[in-house]
Amino acid sequence: VVVADQVGHLEQGLEDGRLAWTVSSTLQCAEVISQLDPEIFCIHDLRSSVMRILDDTLASTDDTLQALCFNFDPETSSRVFEVYLTLGDTTGLADKIQACFAQAVLGSSHGIIRTFAGVKSGKGKGGTQEQQMNSFRNRPYNELCKTLSIDQFRACLLKTFDVLVGVMISHYQMRQWYAEELTKYQGRASGDDGGESEASSAIEVIGVIQKALNDGRKLLFEHIEGRIASLLNAPSAGEGEHFLQVLEWTHCFISCGEAFCENKVTNLRKHIARTCARFFDAYHRQNMEALKAILDKELWHSFPLDEGSIKPLKQVIKSEVGVNTFGALQFEVLASLRDKLFAEGTDPVATFRDLSTKTESRSREGSENEAKEASETSSVYTSSSIKILKCMERYIYLMKVIGENSSKVVEGFCQLFDLYFWHIFQLFGNVDLLYDKSAPQDGSGALTLRLKKTLHRISQSISYTIGQYVDGYPSDDPGQGQGQQNVLSSGNMYGLRERTVALSSLGHIASEILSSSSDLQALVPDALTAQLDSFQNRTVMAVEDLREHLFHRVAKLLVNLVWVPEEIEKCQWAIKDVGMQQHEWVDRLNGQFYQFQLKLDAVGVQGDALKEFWKYAVSAANESILEGFSRVKKCSIEGRAAMSLDLQMFTTGMKRFVPKGFEPDVRIVDGYIKAFYVPESDLLHWAMTHREYKPQAILRLVSCILDANKPSSLNPLEINKRKKRVKELLAEIESSLI
Repeated sequence: VVVADQVGHLEQGLEDGRLAWTVSSTLQCAEVISQLDPEIFCIHDLRSSVMRILDDTLASTDDTLQALCFNFDPETSSRVFEVYLTLGDTTGLADKIQACFAQAVLGSSHGIIRTFAGVKSGKGKGGTQEQQMNSFRNRPYNELCKTLSIDQFRACLLKTFDVLVGVMISHYQMRQWYAEELTKYQGRASGDDGGESEASSAIEVIGVIQKALNDGRKLLFEHIEGRIASLLNAPSAGEGEHFLQVLEWTHCFISCGEAFCENKVTNLRKHIARTCARFFDAYHRQNMEALKAILDKELWHSFPLDEGSIKPLKQVIKSEVGVNTFGALQFEVLASLRDKLFAEGTDPVATFRDLSTKTESRSREGSENEAKEASETSSVYTSSSIKILKCMERYIYLMKVIGENSSKVVEGFCQLFDLYFWHIFQLFGNVDLLYDKSAPQDGSGALTLRLKKTLHRISQSISYTIGQYVDGYPSDDPGQGQGQQNVLSSGNMYGLRERTVALSSLGHIASEILSSSSDLQALVPDALTAQLDSFQNRTVMAVEDLREHLFHRVAKLLVNLVWVPEEIEKCQWAIKDVGMQQHEWVDRLNGQFYQFQLKLDAVGVQGDALKEFWKYAVSAANESILEGFSRVKKCSIEGRAAMSLDLQMFTTGMKRFVPKGFEPDVRIVDGYIKAFYVPESDLLHWAMTHREYKPQAILRLVSCILDANKPSSLNPLEINKRKKRVKELLAEIESSLI
């Protein structure tokens, strides 16, 4: 009768959640029943009721333990522990905990993907909707991953990360709780209250559980890795422009995993490296096409940026945020930020970047100082250059992720710069010099050999993107052609402002690459170091050649010099008196340079760029003046003195409005004038050692010198001898100049 009455109390205890008491009481009741005569009426039913309550209690204990895997609670965990302590099962709870956490990972991840992919489940052929739903629910996890769209995939991935991080946090909190319980029971075991036996049993059970929890972290995360790897294998993982965001989220999750395991996560890293390599081609093509679209609409205005919005490449390379954070983040810190990691509406990347940045602050102090020094120089940005620098930052991130298989990423990194380099040349440079073999290849503004080789290489390597002057054929897009004409029109000063901004922004990107040269070399695979070195020493260094070409070109357009050679040639140089007045062309040319400075002031060109424009303008003027002086066929000593006077007055007049600190260099013209006094016997040597002058200008000068040195009275025989000697000298000089 007492046992029969106890059944009701057992059922109430189970209902109240007093699991350990219920288990203990049912075991006592079962022992009492076993001692009764089995022939007594209702003993069998009584035994069945007690055993049913015991089974229900153990099942409830398992359900409670399973719930702890998602949301740990110390009080609830204590009730579960007391049950197994009551049962005297030393290893049972440890095994059950391992199984429950594994089931938590597998079951929750499967449930999440069913929820997100279930939108499509009712579209099967044949059968009732219920049959279709059952068939859908029974499909393997890998197959369900393949059904996700792009939007479904990102939401499913974030939710999976959120739930699985919760599982890891519960596992961590359970380990911490058992460590605290062990300390308590060890205190009881050494006490005098008579509970040594019970404490000893608890210590033994906790020891087994602790070992299982510590050793089981790796196994648990292997289950997690398998689920995430399957999810990342979905076709939608690499589609669209969110590829990089998925990658960043995954690295944030890996940071959690490494902090949880207290060991490096290698399998998942290798998997995402393979995934990146598989999806990079499409991602890079999207970036190149987007950059091309921006370039086609670029206004070439300097884009104002807030300080720190664009990180220096050197700092980006040295930063390990989101890539290699092993040992940098403590799981205790991550557990305290549970709701800010992967919960809906949060930004995981920003959260982890803040956490990682705090841990890196000391080690990164030196690189930040270097970046600060680099940023002290004025930097010019365009919308295109900002796009390139941000893409380069992402590509450096991908190089770190993919590692030794990042050859395509390195090539893509270089192609971003190539496209910008090419577009600036195509828009502002003289494309005829590249493709038209009949165009003059010498003189100021000509393409250097390095620049020409660089442009040829670019046109072949990214022809699918540049699409404008590939193989020498211009684009047929009338809208784009009209826009280019507007930029380069005389009313817009031939794109003076736009050229300056374009070259300054290109120069800034080049300086970023060169300043981080050694760090880039250390980052890329060994097989690509030679290729990267060639890119830096040829293509990037060719920016100075492009700058010289474009500045020469616009300087010659802004200063009208076409008339100079003809005006100089018209002057009378075979004179006997020098006079005190310069020729008219000097004043006219000084007026041109005064207008040139006004144009530069109107655009706002300053600093080094202003001096460079003046340098190339003076160089173009030297070329025109030389051409004019070389056309002079008859000139006296006094005429040469008049030339020197003109050059001096031109230089003096120009100094009135040149930039401060700039000294016009006209030595090449002065040397040409003074060569008039070279003795005839030294003319061959002079011609061979002054290759800075064009061959035609040297031959004309020699002819003029020989004519001026011709004796006034010679007999016919001496005249013929001199003509022969002059002819032989000219032929010898001409052959030496070939």
